[in-house]
Amino acid sequence: MPQLIFALSVAREMAERELHAEMLVILIDEALKEAKEEALRHGILVDIEEETELQ
Repeated sequence: MPQLIFALSVAREMAERELHAEMLVILIDEALKEAKEEALRHGILVDIEEETELQ
């Protein structure tokens, strides 16, 4: 689950850099929210910074 949340965070950052990708960012945000809630239900604490940094 932490890997999924990290991957979604990176995907969100990449989508934010694209033109006309607002809907994609919204969908990724929803997927991130659901993944974090699912992790909490399973007792997994996930502390991913909102701003990931791609090099």
